[in-house]
Amino acid sequence: MSSEFIVRVVNLHKQFGSKVVLDNLSFDIPRGKISFIIGRSGEGKSVTIKHLVGLLKPDSGEIWINDEPMHQASAKQWEKVRQKIGILFQDGALFDSMTVGENVSFPIVNHKILSEQEITEKTENLLALVGLSGFSSKFPTELSIGEKKRVGLARALALKPDLLLYDEPTTSMDPLVATLIDTLIKNTQSKYLGLTTVVISHDVISMMKVADYIFFLHEGKIYFQGTPIEFKNSPDPLVRQFMLGDVNGPLNVPLV
Repeated sequence: MSSEFIVRVVNLHKQFGSKVVLDNLSFDIPRGKISFIIGRSGEGKSVTIKHLVGLLKPDSGEIWINDEPMHQASAKQWEKVRQKIGILFQDGALFDSMTVGENVSFPIVNHKILSEQEITEKTENLLALVGLSGFSSKFPTELSIGEKKRVGLARALALKPDLLLYDEPTTSMDPLVATLIDTLIKNTQSKYLGLTTVVISHDVISMMKVADYIFFLHEGKIYFQGTPIEFKNSPDPLVRQFMLGDVNGPLNVPLV
C-alpha cells in the first residue's frame, strides 16, 4: 500500500436486506488534502463513512487506513486506529450534561494522556482555534447550531488526528454560517501539518470552495473522481445535472 493515500477502499460491498448500498466501491483518499465524497441523499455516503471508522463491517472488500488492513479488524484494533481519526457529526453530537470545555476535553480525559492543567490549557487553545474563546463553561443548550458544530470540531481535533471526517457539516445552515464552516475546514487543514480531511456532503457550493479532490458517489460506486475544476467542466450529463441542480437529466428527481 502506498503512503500517498491515507485511506484505500477496494471492492467494498454492503447491503441491507435486498438493498445494495455499496456495490464493489473502490477509491483512494489522497494524504494531506481535502477530499469531498458527494452524492444525492440515500446514495451511501454516510454508510461509507461508517465503514471508515469501524461502525459498520463490510460484507466483502477491503479497507486500508495508514497502510493497515481494517476490513477484518477487531474492536481493539479499531480502538487504536480511531485515536488518529477525528469525526464531526451533523449535529455536533455533544453531551448536553457536560459543559463545552468538558465536551472538548472528553477524548483527552478518556485516554489519560495529560495532566489536569495541561488539559485545561489544551481545551482553551482548541476553543480559540474555532473562534469560541471564553465558551468553556457554557452548556450545549446555550449554543447556536453553528457554535455546536465548532465545539464538535474542537473535540474532533483534541487527539491531533491524521484523518478528520466531516459528516454533512453545512446541512441546514444558512449561507453565512455555511461560509463560516467552509472557512473553518480550510483554516484547520492549513494549520495542522499532514492532516487529511474528508467531507461527506451534497453541498456543491461548499465543495467548489473547499475541496482539493472530489469523489461523486452514484448507485454504490464512484461515478466520477477528480478536481473541482474537472468536475465543473465535465461534459457528462449526470455530473452536469448534479452540478447545476437541474431537475431535467438522467438523475431521477422525485416529485414533491
